[in-house]
Amino acid sequence: MRLLAGLPLGVLYLLSDLAYPILYYIIRYRRRLVRENLRCSFPEKSPEEILRIEKKFYRNLCDVFIEAFKCLNISDREMRRRVEVVNCQLPESIAARGKNVFMLLGHIGCWEWCQEVSVRYKAPRHSAEIYKHIESPYFASLMHEIRSRWDTEQIEMRQTVRTLLRWAAEGEPFLCGFIMDQRPDAKVKDNVTFLSQQTWFAPGAEEIAGKANAELVYLDVEKTSRGHYRLTFTRMEPTEEETNSTYPLSQCFWRLIEQNIRRQPETWLWSHNRWQKWELTE
Repeated sequence: MRLLAGLPLGVLYLLSDLAYPILYYIIRYRRRLVRENLRCSFPEKSPEEILRIEKKFYRNLCDVFIEAFKCLNISDREMRRRVEVVNCQLPESIAARGKNVFMLLGHIGCWEWCQEVSVRYKAPRHSAEIYKHIESPYFASLMHEIRSRWDTEQIEMRQTVRTLLRWAAEGEPFLCGFIMDQRPDAKVKDNVTFLSQQTWFAPGAEEIAGKANAELVYLDVEKTSRGHYRLTFTRMEPTEEETNSTYPLSQCFWRLIEQNIRRQPETWLWSHNRWQKWELTE
């Protein structure tokens, strides 16, 4: 795998092109789920439009796998050429006020490449990301190696609160990334209309931020061309309606990520079972 990762991205994209018809037409990976998610999210679109987005999504998914895999062997120079980071002044200004930064983002584009932001801002000097435990020792080791490329701290999900509160008590500002669009494992606490559907979520980042002296920012992800991304730090400013809700910043996140997805719907992870029905408990 490491030898393959050493191939130029142009060659790896040829492998991605070969993988697409196998994944889409032969394996038919989660096609029923993807189509249902798209149909429910965009009720205003025709079946032909849904089909076009669906096929573009599977092509993009093959590219995302290749790009994440390439993290095993890609130079800093090439990453700088392929990833543009905009508005680094935002986290720097927050850190200058002695506050920590919680960066919220979703599964848009190659989310593994979003760690590139950690080498573009001058402060905070300490960066971290949260990961979910993987049962397979081999794949756990592989993903750890991929995600450690940027020397960011890896925090296992179950240790999030304890670790971030300890860092906050130590006093040196840090930035921690939260991928927020996953189906929550924890007890859900609120819901939002997201992509035309009632969506339950656990507002963990917003709750922890209040205890960890942290300010929330959104990372907008745009795929500018194949293998090239623009990552933009965006200030989170809840609307009046969101301000009156229990979790205004979480509500603001769902509005921003929906706008992000609607610009380039094929770049979001439609194969994720985000809207599995919940049995709510008090």
